[in-house]
Amino acid sequence: MAVGFIALLTLAWTIRVGAASQNETEVLDLCIDHGVPFDRVFAVPHEAALLDCELVKEYLLDYLNIPYNVTWYDQRTGQEISGQENHIVLRGASLLFLNITMEHQGQYLCIVRTPKHCYKQVRVLRVEEMVFGACRRPQAALQQMQSHVNDNLRCPLSDYTRIVDSYSIRWYKGCELLPKWSRFHESELMLHVHQVSPNDAGFYTCRMTFNISGNIGVVAETIECGITEKRSKRPQMLEPTDDTMKVFPGSPVNKTCRVFVPVKGVHMTVVVWVFKDMYVSPNTSERIHQGPQVEYQEADGWWVERSLLVSQALPDDLNLNFTCMALSHRGSATGYFTLQPADPNLLLPIGLLATTMALLFILGLLLYRVFKVELVLLFRTLFPFFYASTDGDGKLYDAYVLYPRIQGDTLSEAVEAFAVKTLPQVLEGRYGYRLFIFGRDSLPGQAMADMVEETMNLCRRLLLLYTSSSLSRAEDSSWFEQQTGLHRALLDDSLSVMLLEMEKLSEQTILPESLRLLRDKQGALQAWEKRRRWRCSRIEEDGEEDKTSLSSFKLSARFWRNVRYYMPVRGKAKSYKKRKLLLNL
Repeated sequence: MAVGFIALLTLAWTIRVGAASQNETEVLDLCIDHGVPFDRVFAVPHEAALLDCELVKEYLLDYLNIPYNVTWYDQRTGQEISGQENHIVLRGASLLFLNITMEHQGQYLCIVRTPKHCYKQVRVLRVEEMVFGACRRPQAALQQMQSHVNDNLRCPLSDYTRIVDSYSIRWYKGCELLPKWSRFHESELMLHVHQVSPNDAGFYTCRMTFNISGNIGVVAETIECGITEKRSKRPQMLEPTDDTMKVFPGSPVNKTCRVFVPVKGVHMTVVVWVFKDMYVSPNTSERIHQGPQVEYQEADGWWVERSLLVSQALPDDLNLNFTCMALSHRGSATGYFTLQPADPNLLLPIGLLATTMALLFILGLLLYRVFKVELVLLFRTLFPFFYASTDGDGKLYDAYVLYPRIQGDTLSEAVEAFAVKTLPQVLEGRYGYRLFIFGRDSLPGQAMADMVEETMNLCRRLLLLYTSSSLSRAEDSSWFEQQTGLHRALLDDSLSVMLLEMEKLSEQTILPESLRLLRDKQGALQAWEKRRRWRCSRIEEDGEEDKTSLSSFKLSARFWRNVRYYMPVRGKAKSYKKRKLLLNL
């Protein structure tokens, strides 16, 4: 009994479905038939395909004001497509297949119903297998680009952009992905090509990856691009050419769009600027506005220009495209430029830094030249370990003081008093040097020649004090010392000499030739230079004696610093031989 009841229900359902199908067929027969359009929708397996109901057009019905609904049917089975099927999405008047297979090939019926009318039309879907090893679709759209100008290709997937939620497009030539930042630039559905050449002919594929209602799909179209050498009459964009302009925030911007229209006579071309998908206003009170269109004719065509003016660039304007569009019935051309933040102006800081460094360098040289002696003495005092110690060098004295000893000469006597009293007080008493002074440190009865030779071997310096007449008198008791010291300084180069010139010389020719050579080579410390605070007693021309005391024979601190500068350095660093000996212990 149960089996009979089930059979009865099945029969009733079959009769009902048949009656409903017959009623639906009768209703569809009453719809105005628009036949089968010539164009076909081609797809390849595992990609998406989009069928648009062409009946929903403004020329057929006022779809903005008249309510309507769209229903799709599979012509092969007569079943309505509800959008609940796997990998099928209904969006408005469009039927989208997310993953095409060969089974989807066929005819699909689109029914548009309004309160008063009913329309129907059949769309044909063709599914073709990809050719093995080919990087392009079996069907390709034909597009042309003109050689030697900037041109572009348009991806034939604009219908998808109207219904998907988001998408991204990449372009390929043959099997290779086009590199970014080259002659090819992608912008929305456009592929801009800079300076088209005949080598740019070939097959280009635009591949779109999209998201619709959380579903990811992929679709691609191939364009067969031909390059024509024939001069086109479409507008040619000369400026801007997809370049960048660096600006400082707050600075004005003025950019001119230059378009050449190779048409003689009336050209009917309009040039406009677009920013953020909106036409730029011609109102000059706006911060961003465009100037009037300027045209002038030449023998080969028309030049059309229009300026974009930004009174004050803001951070929101940076890294966005300002697009110039040239529109005409013969075609269109686009170009854009992008504002980018300008690099910091480092010229002024670098110039100031270089000038400051140069001034500091010059100032340092001047200071070193003026205060060289003071700086060196300070360094020797603070860092004595940088200088080798004089201990163990076989020398007993730091300097051999050689001074004129002429009887009856007042100046020589003053110099002798200076050498015997003042020099030891300053150099020995204050700075710790050891001086050898003849008459003070020599032994009585010792032979002059032997004593001078032996003592000079024990001295590190020779301090030669001289006047205009002291070195020219062979009868002077210091004459042998002078000759021996000069011989060691000039010929043997075994003794360093410090010259102290105690009197202003009227002529240098009065000096012996050996002393002149030494003075020209290393110079002399001039005790008399720019100093009038000391005088020695001397006989004036009228026979009266100057009453100035010898005790007033004093020099400035700078003179003594110069003397110390040329004296041996009293370092504390151990010599290499001593360090080696200590390491071997």
